[in-house]
Amino acid sequence: MSCCDAGGEDTARGSILYSILRGAHCPQQCVEAATAHRLCSCAPDRAKLVVTRAPQIVFKAASEVLLKTFRFVKNVPCFRGLPAEDQLRLVRNSWAPLLVLGMVQDAVDFDTVETQRHSLLHRILTHAPTEIQDPGVPVKDVEGIQMFLVKCRGLRISVKEYAFLKGAILFSPVTELECREYIQALQREAERALYEHVRTVHRGSRLRAVLNTLRATDPDAVAGLFFRPVTGTSSTDEHVLAMFYEQWGDRDKRTSHVLI
Repeated sequence: MSCCDAGGEDTARGSILYSILRGAHCPQQCVEAATAHRLCSCAPDRAKLVVTRAPQIVFKAASEVLLKTFRFVKNVPCFRGLPAEDQLRLVRNSWAPLLVLGMVQDAVDFDTVETQRHSLLHRILTHAPTEIQDPGVPVKDVEGIQMFLVKCRGLRISVKEYAFLKGAILFSPVTELECREYIQALQREAERALYEHVRTVHRGSRLRAVLNTLRATDPDAVAGLFFRPVTGTSSTDEHVLAMFYEQWGDRDKRTSHVLI
């Protein structure tokens, strides 16, 4: 018999826990169901969440990497010639993998500590707010980023290879691009230049794996790890675009309203 079925109604009503919960402002059926789920040993474990150990320091380091990346982007003639709307769509689509790649290049490290979203029972007993703002990032996502940083640094990627990788990421086609075919051609050219530069099949396959991993980067995980602990849950996009506009001088006065 499952532990969820153990104990009868009389036993439950005589427990201290039941007496405490009777005074909570919550429907009795909801409380009893949540309590049974939380206390039952056969309930599945919740996913572990982590946050950076020093969020302000990590936020500053990540922001500096992104500013440096946007300076590189600004100096790419093919990008500068694109319509403003296409530029912003490309930046919004590529900033997260570009940031991770820049952290590899600049050897930026970070440490994390485990946190966890409080259970319903904990919030009932402590009268805590129902919603908790930004409790952290799933540990699996963070471990994936950390493993990627370590593996890439072992490849000793050259300055030219970094440039080609950034180009292939930056010019990843997204929907509603005015110059979609041209941008697709730029991406193919960046990849072709990268694989011609490395000249060996073995290294080419490794860099292709790097490119594929970057393209699978979860922007929400990157934002939650490096920016949201400081900027808040709703302003990461504004923070990223502000740094992008900073690299264009007065141009932001003409384009800051686009797509926001």
